[in-house]
Amino acid sequence: MNLSISTLILLVATGAIIGTNANTTTVPESSIYRLNSHVLPISYDIWLKPYLLATDGERRFTFDGEVNVTLYATQANTSEITLHAHLINLANISLYNDSNAEELLQTFTYSDIAYDGDTHQLTLILKDQLTLKNKFRLRFAYTGQIRDGMQGFFRANYTDHEGNEKWIGVTQSQRIDARTIFPCFDEPALKAKFSLQLSRPKNYRTVFNTELLESIPDGDDRMLDRFAATPPMSTYLVAFIVSEFEEYGSDELKIITRAEYQNKTHFAYEVAERAINAYDAYTQQPYKELGLDVMQMAGSPKFPHNGMENWGLVIYTDDVLVNEPDYTDGWSNKEYTLSVIVHETAHMWFGNSVTFAWWSYFWLNEAFARYYQYFMAHQLYPEYHLDQQFVVNQIHLIFGIDAVGSTQPMTSPEESINTPSEIGYKFSSIAYAKGAAIIRMIANLMGLDNFDNAIRAYLKEYYLKNTTPEDLFKHLKQHWPSSHQVDLDAFFHDWTEQVGFPVLFVNINDKHEIELTQQRFILGLGDGSNDTLTYTIPITYATNVESDFNNLTARFYVPNNMNKTFTVDKPFKWIIFNLQQSNYYRVFYDMTTLKHIKTALSMKQHDGIPPTNRAQLIDDSFNFARIAMMDYDEVFQFLEYIENDTDYLPWYATFSNMQFVAQRLTLQQQSLFVKYLDDIMTKIYTHLGFTRSNETVLDIYNRNKVVSWACKYHLFKCGGQAQEFFNTSIKVGNKPTPDFRETLYCSATRDGAFFYYQTLNEWFEKEKLNSEKKKLIYAMGCTRYFYAYHYARILNGDIPSDYAAAGITPMYAENPENVEPVFIMITNTSERLAERIGWPSVANVIKDIANYLTTPEQKQILDDFVTEKGEYFGNSFSTLQIATATVELNLEWAKLRLPKLIHYFEKRNSAGRKSVTVILLIFVCIIQWFL
Repeated sequence: MNLSISTLILLVATGAIIGTNANTTTVPESSIYRLNSHVLPISYDIWLKPYLLATDGERRFTFDGEVNVTLYATQANTSEITLHAHLINLANISLYNDSNAEELLQTFTYSDIAYDGDTHQLTLILKDQLTLKNKFRLRFAYTGQIRDGMQGFFRANYTDHEGNEKWIGVTQSQRIDARTIFPCFDEPALKAKFSLQLSRPKNYRTVFNTELLESIPDGDDRMLDRFAATPPMSTYLVAFIVSEFEEYGSDELKIITRAEYQNKTHFAYEVAERAINAYDAYTQQPYKELGLDVMQMAGSPKFPHNGMENWGLVIYTDDVLVNEPDYTDGWSNKEYTLSVIVHETAHMWFGNSVTFAWWSYFWLNEAFARYYQYFMAHQLYPEYHLDQQFVVNQIHLIFGIDAVGSTQPMTSPEESINTPSEIGYKFSSIAYAKGAAIIRMIANLMGLDNFDNAIRAYLKEYYLKNTTPEDLFKHLKQHWPSSHQVDLDAFFHDWTEQVGFPVLFVNINDKHEIELTQQRFILGLGDGSNDTLTYTIPITYATNVESDFNNLTARFYVPNNMNKTFTVDKPFKWIIFNLQQSNYYRVFYDMTTLKHIKTALSMKQHDGIPPTNRAQLIDDSFNFARIAMMDYDEVFQFLEYIENDTDYLPWYATFSNMQFVAQRLTLQQQSLFVKYLDDIMTKIYTHLGFTRSNETVLDIYNRNKVVSWACKYHLFKCGGQAQEFFNTSIKVGNKPTPDFRETLYCSATRDGAFFYYQTLNEWFEKEKLNSEKKKLIYAMGCTRYFYAYHYARILNGDIPSDYAAAGITPMYAENPENVEPVFIMITNTSERLAERIGWPSVANVIKDIANYLTTPEQKQILDDFVTEKGEYFGNSFSTLQIATATVELNLEWAKLRLPKLIHYFEKRNSAGRKSVTVILLIFVCIIQWFL
């Protein structure tokens, strides 16, 4: 019987058990998680034998393993070797002289071993010191579990086209799970070469980072596959799959999926091929010259991420690679495919070839991959306008995260990132989205040609090496235009080592002098955020006289320790700062300047102000109002201009921000809000309709937003039109286009007869694709009249538990009128609901619906529920406490922030009624005059 490595039952080569207690250590809080550099790996030769078949009996979902680690000592008098191992059962550990494979130097017994359960460090105490720089070979024999989660070597199942259940073995070594597959020096800087031999059932196939060299019989209906060695790389990139998948493509580019998917992956193949060629040309370091000849893209039915950039074997979730013609190949599905593939392909250079030195610099990988995901993809597929979408999808998103006390800097001190949880902490959207925003800012400031040359030099110098931010900054400084007056050390420090971002305050006096000041923007006032931070701010601007919005190099920089006052040579009517929102900050204008900007926006073609800056103005204004820098009546009055705007980005910013306000309005207040929506949405709704010829991709995306909001608030007879469009679609035997399907399903079902709910349910039961089932279950929950029936089906198990929570959310999120009755229904049946989805999931449902509770009476219902039922929730009780605190904060916020907005709505609606009355009186007078 094998036990876990933490008890270190070690068997010698003869198989005799020699001990049950090793020199395990009690780890103090000051545990050292980093390996020392006394011993370094050169290569790993790995042999694995996984058991995946039912015929494997008790051994099923386990594996046998051996690994030979070639290593050397970097200093004299090295008397121990420390490396990582976790969740594997060691049977034998031996040390050999690498120059003489048969020369056994030491077999380790329990007395020669210490194991640290917190750091996963396995220390081998040597009888004889290692000779400096000589090579040695450390051999491990062990067993492990093919895990049920999604870390390390794990298993995933699927049902094939004949209805048979199939199992695969797949890996996810990042962040620190290579150590659960084989003992290793599991740190990103400790690069080595990896070779693999993998025993498999005959009807299975294996893929690894590198090409297959040979397959030979391995007895018992098994084959042994032997693969070529990788280039020197980090342990987290080791990957393999054991499956019955098929492959297609060329010797250089392959897609590996289930056989029935092969004819549905052509777009993914095209994207990968174009992306590799584009990066080859851009970096001037062709992929094949990095160290591997083959690029393999494999799908998995279960995977923790959209994709993982393992060198030579990128693993994706199936829905990234699979686009079924006329069914799941809409614009948004394909954008998802191309974005993820372009992102992961970027990692072949940014991460695999050149790798961060430690997890504290994780953004050096992900910031570049996210940046090129938008801007390289834009070059390849300009019809998606990903350069514009970056502003609303990335900058506006990350602003909300980077403005609260829980944010983090892009670069953390190395000593602060050591434990598994601390390493996990760096895997945040700060590394991805903020990192990409800062990269974009730098690229535009120094000029794209200069930036591209700097990046090429960086990749060339550090090929197969590890880097810190200073290594990148060195090359950026060398290529930064000398004419730009800026302290680059301060600039890089401010934006990568500090948290947050500033608001640039713009005040223009009677003398037309422009004063610029700054302050850190903080959403969670009092949450511990440091409000004294300042930043080196690049200044770009345009006026109605000088309206070039594409010149993104800075006119000047405002240092982090001073303000700036200047004048513009030519008189102007309006001025816009931070062109294309290329730089990472918000802009607050004095009210007079903001009124001039609104006047410009109301002019034909918005006086040349581009969609990115219009979206910026809207997003900034809503967020200023959220923390009382402005009043909401001022924001909604400014937003009136949008009734003549038909572009996607401004409307995206509008809907995203209005949702925060709409959720906090009572039903009575919402009737006033709906009249405002009616006024500003009339033109855009008419412009887009349910179909439109010659529409762009962004028009299609915009329609989903516009129709969704119009139908949700019962505007323009939208629900009836949705039902008519739905009926027309199914009459001709076709489901609606993939890009409009979820919106249409929800909109038709909301106020429709039972027929619509029933139709969706029939489709749901027949549907095979998980992504489509999710759309259908969400739309079924949109029903306004049959929500109690829908909920009863969830409780009764007619709707699978995997989809239950997703089916509950739209009942209140898509029907403001039903928030309170649905909330009461859930609290009255919490025990039955918990039987279906578990108490933690029930707590999360209640926490989410708490965001929609807007009256003291609703808060009282929640408080009573928590008092009465709280004990049932166990560890999830804290989730209920968050829910009650959320409602309390929202009520207080609404009390303070909404009265002026409600007064504005009332006054506006009253003015509208007066205008109608005047027109009617004039009409009556005219009629009487003629009579």
